[in-house]
Amino acid sequence: SCGVDWALAGHSERRTINGESDEYINGQCRALIENGMNVILCIGETLEEYEKGLVDSVCEVQLKKGLCGVSPEDMSRVVIAYEPVWAIGTGKVATPQIAQSVHKICRLIIADMYGSEIAENCRILYGGSVSPESVDGLMSEPDIDGTLVGGASLDGTKFGRIINFQPAAVTA
Repeated sequence: SCGVDWALAGHSERRTINGESDEYINGQCRALIENGMNVILCIGETLEEYEKGLVDSVCEVQLKKGLCGVSPEDMSRVVIAYEPVWAIGTGKVATPQIAQSVHKICRLIIADMYGSEIAENCRILYGGSVSPESVDGLMSEPDIDGTLVGGASLDGTKFGRIINFQPAAVTA
């Protein structure tokens, strides 16, 4: 073992550049789990799909195909990362409200597949150009459990601010 516990499957760049299909990504997910690793399953829509209002259906297909054959017991070893492709590396970020709506839909799909307890315990990350300016708003949403940071992780100051985000004050 080289000490790696987590691996990404389905990242948009690999889907696009390498032509990885949902079925191929599902094989990656199952192989990772079968070999004792944990998986971060990346899902998300392109700008064209977003503009056509296909976000929910694209994410549903990617989730259902990506998790096909993953047992309820193995879901504790799966994290979902919603990465709107149109936001990756562009500096564009889905508003916290847009991200929350997609995360909520993902949680409902997981509940339909595995039950509400597994859905509530499943971590769903946001990963579309997370920045020091966007992290507080994103992390204030109830269904966003964390972030998958790309380019901002290359700048220590930016990354430090992201990992030390300031949660919004809870009002009673």
